[in-house]
Amino acid sequence: MSCRWIMILALLLVWALPVAAAPSPAISLDSWVYPALDKLAGLGFIQSSLQGDRPFSRGEAARQTVEAMTAARDRILPPVARELVARLKKEFHLEIREQRNGSDRAGSYFKPIREMRFDYVFRDGSDSSYPGTNARQFALLSNRDGLDYSENHNLEVTLSGEARWGRWLLADWQPVLRGQENGNTGIRLRQGSVTLALGPVDLSVGRQSLWWGQGRNGSLVLTNNADPLDMIRLTNPTPVILPWFLKYLGAFRFDLFVARLDDDRDVEEPYFGGMRLGIKPTSWLELGMSRTVMFGGKGRPGIDFDDFLTIIGGENLSGDEDTSNSVAAIDVRIKLPFLWNAELYGELGGEDQADFAGFLPFFSKKAYLAGVYLPQIEPSGRWSLRLEYADTSIDTNLWYNHSQYTSGYTYQRKIMGHAMGGTAKDYFAEIETYFPLGLRLALNFDHQKRSAGGGVAEKHYQPGVAVEWHCSPRLTLRFNYAFDRVENFGFQSGDTRNLHLADAGLSWNW
Repeated sequence: MSCRWIMILALLLVWALPVAAAPSPAISLDSWVYPALDKLAGLGFIQSSLQGDRPFSRGEAARQTVEAMTAARDRILPPVARELVARLKKEFHLEIREQRNGSDRAGSYFKPIREMRFDYVFRDGSDSSYPGTNARQFALLSNRDGLDYSENHNLEVTLSGEARWGRWLLADWQPVLRGQENGNTGIRLRQGSVTLALGPVDLSVGRQSLWWGQGRNGSLVLTNNADPLDMIRLTNPTPVILPWFLKYLGAFRFDLFVARLDDDRDVEEPYFGGMRLGIKPTSWLELGMSRTVMFGGKGRPGIDFDDFLTIIGGENLSGDEDTSNSVAAIDVRIKLPFLWNAELYGELGGEDQADFAGFLPFFSKKAYLAGVYLPQIEPSGRWSLRLEYADTSIDTNLWYNHSQYTSGYTYQRKIMGHAMGGTAKDYFAEIETYFPLGLRLALNFDHQKRSAGGGVAEKHYQPGVAVEWHCSPRLTLRFNYAFDRVENFGFQSGDTRNLHLADAGLSWNW
């Protein structure tokens, strides 16, 4: 059975399930909520989450919080777990109360500002180029929804809010007011959408970021490295158990979207769509499958919706002409309870010539990512360690490039997948600790080696530190600093540069 028919069957089955909770807004991918939930899942207090499909909705995060609270009743909590559960409980107290009361009692509300965020950013250094694409990016500004900053001083104010009408309709918004030393000022909509709840399925239209895959420093198919896409999206935000024999697949989630890319590229305004399926047959095993495709655009053959489903399902259209640019990957996360809940995870991807026969992928142009997460490296459980490696250089000069869509796998001149780009290798390590009184510290090191397909490689050595202090239920303070020593900058032998990025900010919640 092709992936197209699997996807259609999944949509029909999910549609037939009972009505779920009222819609709730997505949590920004840079939120403190994700490492907190990762930590609790790693410690064994959350068993049902599908970690490879993000963002989570506030309702889904509340559901996971309730699961952690329930698991904690029968166990002695390490202090760090108790502190994180308490913070999450406060953050999602309205969603938790609504879930306990039942979705039929969900009401309307208007929250013009849920969170106000102030940031000061200092940048020192130039952009790097990505051979074979139109992308340019400051190496230390990865996975930030495409936000860029001028040299030296920058100020930014971000507001988040939402409104809901009954159990069915939700609108959310996140405008950003920016001021930069070079004189560029203005307001932009970072994210925002309108969502219609259709049973357990949400249909949304608007600007959204997606992260597909198990990687945390990056992922092969989709990350928030580029700007959020203006899309039409269909998903079940909370994992479900399918009926009949499909219940043995365990927790199930799907994601389907269609968007249109920018006109600042060689083939202007192509369509871009994707599909992801995720399952969790046991508490220790999570599996996912993702595929995206770029098609159409100015001067390119038109493709209808049935053609789109054919391509996204892993089949090529008839004819000799290359009508699309596709990226696909499978991913897995394995938990080892007997080894202090260590997690092994990975992604295997293919460009253009990936072909799915049932659930089995056959990739001819490969890339991969592998990682290990140790949620408890000492008795208190406060310290954790993550190691991650990614490689898109196996088939030289292929990943994120294309012979017809020559601007590459980009949006607004940013790579939509792993920030290192194609023909590159990435080594990442991070040690993280949660101190008492709401203080989180993370020390990391990232090394990237980028190739232009020949000649010298551009090498990046990036140590960094991130500090976050939740000093009151409503106020959070942040500080981040990263340094980048670049050898052979711009693929020019002997050109060595030092880059700096520092940002400090605070968030106030209502």
